[in-house]
Amino acid sequence: MMPAVTQPGPVAETRRDIVPADCRPIAVTLRPDIPLADAIGEALDAENCAGAWLEIKSADVVALSYVTPALAPDAEHAAWWSETYRFDGRGTIHHLGMMVGRDEGAWFLHGHGRWSPATGAAAMGHILAQQTVLSAPVIAQRIGFGNAYFDRRPDPETNFNLFQPTGDALAASDAPYALLRLAPNQEFSTALDLVCAELGWQSAKVFGQGSLIGARFDDGSTLDSLATEFLILNAEARADGSLASGPEIAIVGIDPDDLRHGVLQRGKNPILITAELLLQRQG
Repeated sequence: MMPAVTQPGPVAETRRDIVPADCRPIAVTLRPDIPLADAIGEALDAENCAGAWLEIKSADVVALSYVTPALAPDAEHAAWWSETYRFDGRGTIHHLGMMVGRDEGAWFLHGHGRWSPATGAAAMGHILAQQTVLSAPVIAQRIGFGNAYFDRRPDPETNFNLFQPTGDALAASDAPYALLRLAPNQEFSTALDLVCAELGWQSAKVFGQGSLIGARFDDGSTLDSLATEFLILNAEARADGSLASGPEIAIVGIDPDDLRHGVLQRGKNPILITAELLLQRQG
């Protein structure tokens, strides 16, 4: 049986929030020596984007702070965050994915990634972008949003403030992209395929991040952790459900030293709190 977690609030009727969208590939240069969150806001203002999915690879930092998943301290949430971890000096971002949206009209970003200090082991988690500073200009690239974006709002089911897709939706038949939020306790791979079918698309490439209830991989290995955070490395969805395997992800659980990277087993990996995703139509 697939695991499930009881959330503190009422189960929302809508489990897949979808906004078909007009987006475009972008590459932006991020300024060093200021908080990463501010550098990204500046860059997107210059691009006149409503939001973006951005990725950074191989970037040096003079400061980086992050948290990892943790058990909830009370019954008000299904999971929580660890203490804040900080680099003692310089380090390197190896791969960081960021959904950039809005919170009460201001830029807000949510990012998962892997990094390491100049001396020390690699780590993974949820970046604190106001406490992270690049040491040199860095190019971030992927997809800028036009008519739609993610807006951070209270989510009664999970009792968190979460990104929800919003904006002027295009007709699915005309849209090259779709912004997507997945609610808890639905199987990840299956939900992606259902979204393709709902949109009337044959297939889509998938970008994004989120949390799972542990993880079960194609090679038979498992990550036994109630709370996790993942970053998609490579993923596809098909309306006919014909893919043999699920998304390829990097993931960390409650043990911050247990980093995993692998292909998910289809039908075995439910969402814990949320998944914030961008689908690029392929057919």
